[in-house]
Amino acid sequence: MKTQKPNNIGKNSGRRIIRHSNNRVKDQDHVTEMLKLCLQKICELQAEMEREAETIHDPEAEGYAACATETLRFLSSQGLPPDHPMVKMLSERLLRDRDDN
Repeated sequence: MKTQKPNNIGKNSGRRIIRHSNNRVKDQDHVTEMLKLCLQKICELQAEMEREAETIHDPEAEGYAACATETLRFLSSQGLPPDHPMVKMLSERLLRDRDDN
């Protein structure tokens, strides 16, 4: 009794046979170059995001900004308008000090 192998089992099982023509090779080179450019851009963007994450996450600056915001909010809740001399002076002072750090 002879057994037959199913069509999908054998030497080329699971592989796609590609017949190369001149255009197909050029197309594959073009695709390869595009993939390289995409990967390079992804790496650049990832490096940029890491640099931004380092500069953004400054606990001292975040705490200072929170205190400045809360101070100005408190003065506003006490009825002092934004154009009041004390609020103006304090705002300028807090913003100037923050920029110096």
